[in-house]
Order: sequence, then structure tokens, then C-alpha cells
Amino acid sequence: MTFFPFVDPNRRPQAKIRKITEELTQKFQAIDPDLTLIHNDNFIDYGPEVFPQLSSIYWDPRVPDHPMEHFVYSEYRLKYQFYTLYCFTPYGEQIDEHYGKVNHSDRKTLQAIDDLILTVIHTYQAKNLSYWKDLFPEEQFQQTIASHYQRTSQMIGEGRKSSRLITFTDPKHRPLAAVEKNTEFLETQLNQLDSRLTVTHDDSFIDFGPSDGHFLAECPYDPEEEYEICYEDIPLFGCSPYNISFGIHGDFYSKWMLNIDYLDLRERLNNPTLAIIHQYQLDNLYYWRDHYSTEKFQSEALDSKERGLRQIHS
Repeated sequence: MTFFPFVDPNRRPQAKIRKITEELTQKFQAIDPDLTLIHNDNFIDYGPEVFPQLSSIYWDPRVPDHPMEHFVYSEYRLKYQFYTLYCFTPYGEQIDEHYGKVNHSDRKTLQAIDDLILTVIHTYQAKNLSYWKDLFPEEQFQQTIASHYQRTSQMIGEGRKSSRLITFTDPKHRPLAAVEKNTEFLETQLNQLDSRLTVTHDDSFIDFGPSDGHFLAECPYDPEEEYEICYEDIPLFGCSPYNISFGIHGDFYSKWMLNIDYLDLRERLNNPTLAIIHQYQLDNLYYWRDHYSTEKFQSEALDSKERGLRQIHS
């Protein structure tokens, strides 16, 4: 796999960046004191010919050491009160899904100031182009500047209601090849760990996606599981892309213990098996990447990876 080498062209002096950040902060504060600006010091401006292409690439957690895992997708994060409102770069801006599309208590307030916010962002983007002016003929340079100001507010209308509605209809989002790849991954990894480990796929399982899947996994009943992992036909784990359960020995309502402890396998198999399950869950998230921006997907995937590490080491 070949990728663009991530080398900073160093066109923008650090002192200028700090000054621009101070000016932007003052402008946003003048619009509304509840607006807070955060600059990502690790952001690299690769220029108008390169950065927009790079920022459109999703991190693929199925690929070891994928270069987009730690790519910095935005230079600034603008918060309203405690929550992100916009992420933006010299080449575009992305409004938060909640603020942009959901009808919430702050929507009218934000709609009233959104044009002012966008004017500040677009002015910063237009000024940033001066560092790359030599790449453009003059006419194209002016057209590119004008194109920033042509983007308008995404906060149109009242927005959708925030209530959750689950139809329990299979979205058929994952291709069959993806399910087969997940199953093959689990079979191979578990067999390498211990040949007595087996995995069974439930063909009736429905993947409703990350949002509904995590919600259903928290419901007060045993959630549906996609796979069962056994040791010599004794269940050790059940799992779906959004939860993990544990096989038990005995009566759940009286005296019981986990099968992995009953078989005295915890020290040898617990953490390695959990690591395999969490990798399957992370891989599965990739099939839902188009539900997110590239930056939001990276954030969700990194959170999933961190949750897995915490459970393994808890």
C-alpha cells in the first residue's frame, strides 16, 4: 500500500499560526462568549492540492499500521459551551451531526449566529491561501477564494427530532463478504491461539449499525449475539460487534462461575481471546464508515480500540 509521505512543507510560520489563532478566538468570542476555539498543534497544512485528497481517506483499522490512524484531519475545533460545533481546516468545515441536523434547545441561538461563524471561518481559509498563491494563476486564485464564501449554513429548518426510532428491519449494510471475512478472521486467530477453540456464527444476527447496536446492547435483556466461542464445546464467550458476554457454569440465580474460570483457562486464554474479539469489533466498524466523516470515524474507531484495551487490562 502506497501513501503520500507525510512531510510538513513548512509554508506557514508558527508565529503566524499563533497570531491567527488569537485573532480567531477574539472574533468568535465577540460573536458569543460561549464559543471556545481549540487549535490542534499537530495539524499539518499539506496545501490545497494535497490536503483535501488526504482528508477524504478513511483510516482502515483492518490494516496494520495504517497511516491514517493518527492523521490530523482538522486544524481547529470550535466548541459551543461544552460540545463541538465545528471542526475546520484551511479547506473546509464540518458541523457536528447533533448541532447541524437535530432539533435541540440551542438550535435557534446557533442558527442566529451561524452565518457570522462561517464568515470568520471562510475569511481564515481565504487568508491561508496566500501561503500557496504561487500554485495558482491569478484568476484561479481569486476563484478559489470566492468558492470558500459560497458555502452556506447547514443549519436549515427546524432539524429532525432527537427521539430514537428503531424499525428492527435489517439495513443490509454489511456485504456478505464482510461477514465471511469477519468469520474467517475469528476462526484463524482462535485456532492459532488454541486448536480446541471453535467459533460459530449465528446467521440470523442483524447488524443494525453502531448507534442502534450499542443502544440495544445496553437494554436490560441479553442482547443478540453474532458469534459463540467455545472450548471443546463449552461456551466461553458470546459476542456481537457491540457487546461481549461470558459463558457460565452453574445456576445463574444461585451459585455459578464463569466457564473460563471453571476450566482454569483465564490466565492462558482470557486476554488473548478478548483481544481477538475487540479486533473483530473494530474491523466491523469499518463497514459503517460512510455513516461518519473521516475524522469522526477515526475518533470512534480510536475510542473503540481504547475501550478494548481497557477491558483486556482491567
